[in-house]
Amino acid sequence: MNRKYVLLSHDGPIARLTLNDPTRLNAMTPAMGAEVREAVAEINAREGTRVVIVRGAGRAFSAGGSLKSIQEEVSEDRDAGPGLGGGANFYRLYLSVRDLEAPSIAAINGHAIGAGLCFALGADMRVIRTGARVGMTFVKLGIHPGMAATWTLPRLTGPARAAELLYSGRLIDAATAVEWGIASREADEDFDQVVEDLAFEIAAAGPVAVKATKRTLRGTFDRDIEEALELESAEQDVTFRTADAREGVQALSERRSPRFAGR
Repeated sequence: MNRKYVLLSHDGPIARLTLNDPTRLNAMTPAMGAEVREAVAEINAREGTRVVIVRGAGRAFSAGGSLKSIQEEVSEDRDAGPGLGGGANFYRLYLSVRDLEAPSIAAINGHAIGAGLCFALGADMRVIRTGARVGMTFVKLGIHPGMAATWTLPRLTGPARAAELLYSGRLIDAATAVEWGIASREADEDFDQVVEDLAFEIAAAGPVAVKATKRTLRGTFDRDIEEALELESAEQDVTFRTADAREGVQALSERRSPRFAGR
């Protein structure tokens, strides 16, 4: 499918979804968001995808909502109603990244600001490049945070640090992002290799089990430990009966790497 603002490519088990408006630092618009949602649906429909890498083209991950869109929203001439091309609906276009069935890695190759950081938080994991800065800068523009910022950020940093970032609009560096749990690791010159190695490490694991684990993990804050035990038991019982499980156990007994087929 021909897209203007999003690139999508496949390399065996790895899919790569790239925001592609580098001259505007991948500023987010409804048109770009619609292409993100289309790309997510295409990835989910493709058999064999085990990991998705999400990143921005050029020197930024994303500078957040486009300045033009924001200027239109704050204009005194704008009619009252949902903003940024539909308010929550605009946000849902980008947060469709949460609907990816395969694990996703946000490769924060450059600054991720405001809604750009929110988009990165929609992925399962984040690797951040040294020199990149991230922050929830909404209040510095005099506007309330959006795109689930007040939901995703506290789950990663804890409520106090989330409040500090959301109330101040401060930008933090890559090392602080890792320390505070926003990213799992930082990389410098080897950034691309670190992202690739992580993606292929996940792709080498049993894909049926990994996707089931993603489903379980994603809802972990919505259930108590007894519910978690029941769900894990049910999912584990399903995977016990897969060809992948038989291959994994046999490979262990033969002291070799498993060759998972995804069934």
